[in-house]
Amino acid sequence: MIETAIQELVRELSGYVLQPGDSDYEEVIRIDNGRIQFRPRLIIFPAVIDDVKLGLKFAITTNLPFSIKGGGHSAAGYCLNEGGVVIAMKNLNRITFDQKKETVTAEMGVIWYDVYKFMQATNTGLIPVGGGCPTVAPPGFMLGGGYSFVSRSYGMSIDNLESLKIVTPDGELRHIGVNSTAAEDIDLFWACCGGGGGNFGIVVEMEMRVRTPLSKKMLVGQIRYPLEMAEDVLGYYNDWVETVPDAMAVYGFMGNQKDLIDKTTNVKVLGLTPVFNGDGAEGIDLLQGLLKLKPINADLFNMTLPDWEFYNGYTTRVAGRSSYIRSTVLPKNGMNNDVAKVIIESMSKAPSAESFAVWTHAGGAIENVAADATAYVHRNSRFVPEIKAIWDLDKPGDTLKNVEWAYEFFERLSNAGNATGAYVNYIDPLQHNWTEQYYGSNYKRLLEIKKRVDPNNFFNFQQSVGSTFNPTKELTDISPINRTRV
Repeated sequence: MIETAIQELVRELSGYVLQPGDSDYEEVIRIDNGRIQFRPRLIIFPAVIDDVKLGLKFAITTNLPFSIKGGGHSAAGYCLNEGGVVIAMKNLNRITFDQKKETVTAEMGVIWYDVYKFMQATNTGLIPVGGGCPTVAPPGFMLGGGYSFVSRSYGMSIDNLESLKIVTPDGELRHIGVNSTAAEDIDLFWACCGGGGGNFGIVVEMEMRVRTPLSKKMLVGQIRYPLEMAEDVLGYYNDWVETVPDAMAVYGFMGNQKDLIDKTTNVKVLGLTPVFNGDGAEGIDLLQGLLKLKPINADLFNMTLPDWEFYNGYTTRVAGRSSYIRSTVLPKNGMNNDVAKVIIESMSKAPSAESFAVWTHAGGAIENVAADATAYVHRNSRFVPEIKAIWDLDKPGDTLKNVEWAYEFFERLSNAGNATGAYVNYIDPLQHNWTEQYYGSNYKRLLEIKKRVDPNNFFNFQQSVGSTFNPTKELTDISPINRTRV
């Protein structure tokens, strides 16, 4: 029966399908997190938007689980599934630019690299408020909120979303946005601005505002300190970030770098990543206090933001190794002395030298939007740390100790920093009370919208809106990281 249905689907599609054993199948199912080894029954590559509708109809009528794959950066592998249907969007990649409106409209098979390169080719200097990793795709990134290096200047990525086209569970293509007037469209657009990917439909196109930077080139770079200096550095940083203009964002890094002299050895470091949306000289003046703290090295550049993304953005990829990823959200003054001690202790005990953690510096324009104005609730946070425990793909026996280390590290960090939640774009199958942690007080409205838009719960996975799955707070079972559905 399935074979007959597949044959009928192939006759109707403008695009094509792959099945196990076909050429390119193995490459397509490889995603950034190499630990994810799911093997779908069918992969559909739409060539036109109607193909997306056909793919969705096929999955629903055959009662097969289905997933949507963009850039393949789902932390938990929810862009794939075992034995079901995957709609791979990569061939829907048309991009257009409206200079008068200062918007770029992209089909959702693109990745941020494509959007950045496209905008560079316009020679306007305009930039999207996009992701720091060029191989991430806009839909998953933006549906979860989307932090950019310039979000303190221009808001989150969703704050620059003008409209989108989405194929809803009923098979209809709906065009919704900031100018929608129908109540159901307003609700759905609200839910798509921070409610997470894979919950309400398949987004096939997004129209985004592009921005004029405050200077043609930005001051960007990396400042690295010995890990043992974390208390001194964060003691200064925690207060200093409350004094800097919104044009300055200073992200963080904890991990290893090669010794500057002996490249065969690693040095544990605490790093800061400044991105100043303004004149380089002004940016350097603002960084003087950090530079006086005697870093191991400080590498500063004057670059356009897209060039910085290309230069720096690939460094945080898992790149096919095994990984477990989780997050937390810290308030103002969250990078305190207790957090610094946790960082030193935990990073010193990392079972794998490949593991690292980063954090986003929030605030600024992000806070200008009310917590209930979009589905993204964590508007008043200041830091969004993310841990990536990484180990060798050919050492599955190392999984438990690396997962336990990362889980306990961020439990301790969350407690020390008075955490207020977690970030859905770093979705974690082991996150206790994930509905509250990701969505807070906005979850009730999300659930109501979900029931109206998807009454049969066709769009479901382990942590989809409406799921009752809730792992225990005590880490007694890590099996949820090995599946996409309960």
